Amino acid sequence: MPVISPDTILCVDDDVNILHMFERTLGRKYKIITVLSGELALKALAGPAKIAVIISDYIMPGMDGIALLKRALEISPDTVQVMLTGNLNPDVSIRAINETAIFRYLPKPCPAAVMQKVVLDALAQYRLIIDKRLAEQELIQKNLALAASNVELAKQKYLLEHELNMAKTVYGNVVSYQHDRLDGLNYACFPKAEVGGDFLLTYTGGDRQTFYLMLGDLTGHGLQSALAILLVADCFELACQLQPDIETLATRINAKMRGKLPIGLFCAAALVKLDLPRRRLTLWQGGMPDAYFLNEGGRVVQSMASNNLPLGVCHEQNFAGTAGSYPLNEIENLFLCTDGLGEQLGAGMVPFGDRRLRDALLDTPAGGSRVDFVMARLRRHQHSHEQSDDIALLELNLPRICKALE
Repeated sequence: MPVISPDTILCVDDDVNILHMFERTLGRKYKIITVLSGELALKALAGPAKIAVIISDYIMPGMDGIALLKRALEISPDTVQVMLTGNLNPDVSIRAINETAIFRYLPKPCPAAVMQKVVLDALAQYRLIIDKRLAEQELIQKNLALAASNVELAKQKYLLEHELNMAKTVYGNVVSYQHDRLDGLNYACFPKAEVGGDFLLTYTGGDRQTFYLMLGDLTGHGLQSALAILLVADCFELACQLQPDIETLATRINAKMRGKLPIGLFCAAALVKLDLPRRRLTLWQGGMPDAYFLNEGGRVVQSMASNNLPLGVCHEQNFAGTAGSYPLNEIENLFLCTDGLGEQLGAGMVPFGDRRLRDALLDTPAGGSRVDFVMARLRRHQHSHEQSDDIALLELNLPRICKALE
C-alpha cells in the first residue's frame, strides 16, 4: 500500500471530469481536496487544512484562475500556485505574473507524468518556503533574545562599573589616608586588580608615645573587600584610641569581623605596637608570611613566624600570650609583607620564595629603599608572568620612626 504524503493539494476546476483526473493521478500519493469553483477554493484555503499546492484552471465561470490565485496569495501566501490552462496568451501570462505567484503552468489536457513531476517540484518549493519561514521566525526569536540579553548585559555592565567605581573610591580613601606619613616607614602596595585586598593602617597616640600599625591581607577583591577594609579601619582606629595591648586589639578586630562580615571573608594580618616609654615593640601575626628583623646592612637577624589564624576565621579566639615583645634598642629594621610577594611565580613556574627575598634585602645598596629594590628583583623574577595576587610590603626603621614620634 503506497505511503500518502502529509501535504495537501487543492485542485480547482469547474469540470468534474478534470477533478476526477486529479484524483486518479494524484490521489494515491497525496491528500487531495477538489472543488468546482473559485469561491469554494477560497473557503478551503481559509479552513483548517494547510494547503501546500493549489492547482487551478484558468477559465472558470464567476471567478477566473488569476482572480482566484490573487486572493489565494492573500489568504495563504505560502501555498505554491500552479495554473492549468489550454490556451495561454501573452496578455494572460503578463497579468498572471503581475498579480499572482504562479510557480508553474500545466497544459490542458495534461499528461499524468508531467502533472506528477510538476507536483513534486511544487511540493519541494513549498517545503523550501516553509523552511525559510521557520528559519526567519527562529532568527527573529534569536534576535529578540539577543536584544534582551544585550539589554541585561548593558545593565550588568553599568552595575559592575558603578560597583567598581564605588570600590575604588572606598579603597582609595583607605589606602590614601589611613596611615601616617612618618619618617622611617616605607610602604608600597601593588594590587592585582584595581581594587585589592592588601592595606596598611596606622595610628599615633595623642601624646605620640604609642604607635600602632596593621598590615592586612583581606580575601577577595572589589566592593566587598573595600567595604570590609573600611570596617576594619574604623574598628582599628576606635580600638587604638584606648591604647590597648596588641592582643586585645587583635581580639576586637576579630570580633567585629565575625559579627559584621559574611563567613569566608577573613584577614591575614600583622599588628605592631611601639611603646616609647617602655621602649618595647610588640608584634602579633595571624596567617602572614614570616616577619624579619634586619640589621643595618639588611641581613635577617631574626625571623618571626605567624602563630595565629587570620582575623575573622573563628568567632571566639584566645590571642592571649600569642604576641612577641622585643626591646626597641635591639632592633634596627622590621620587614613585613603579604603572601603575594613570596608566591609570585617566575620562569619555570618557580615562586619568588624566602631565599630570593632575603637575598634582595641583603643586596639593597646602602642608602637605597629596600622596598623598591625587593620589588625590582620580584619583577625581574616574574618576567612575563602575570601578577597572581595583591602584593604589599613595608620596612620600619625603628631608630628613625622613634625619633619622628618624639
